[in-house]
Amino acid sequence: MRRVSLVLVCGLMGILLVGVARARQNDEKPELSAEKLVNALRLLNTQEYSYKRKNGRFAAREEMLTFLREKGFSDRSPIDLENPEPYELALTTSPDGSHYQIALRPSENCKTAAFSDDRGLIFLGVAIGCEAALK
Repeated sequence: MRRVSLVLVCGLMGILLVGVARARQNDEKPELSAEKLVNALRLLNTQEYSYKRKNGRFAAREEMLTFLREKGFSDRSPIDLENPEPYELALTTSPDGSHYQIALRPSENCKTAAFSDDRGLIFLGVAIGCEAALK
């Protein structure tokens, strides 16, 4: 009788663990499409130059997010730039504000990332070993 009870308890625990694992998989946010990443970087590149015309230098991350809110462009972005989960927005400028770099990096491995800088070129890429994710 003890063996039957033990088997039943182990079976129930297994079913519960599988259910929890599936629930966690469903909670994961999907990867952003390449189109949304590119369009977000296009908006940021354009607004960096608008900011520079107004202020004489490029904006760092927090300055740009404030600028976008003030100009009403936050709503026009294809992604929430203040909280781009499951991505991270990195926007850095040179000390004199004459150059900038932008990265939308995924928080998980093997997801597409997007990069740009003051030249306006946009690059898509994945970590080494994850090239199949771009196809």
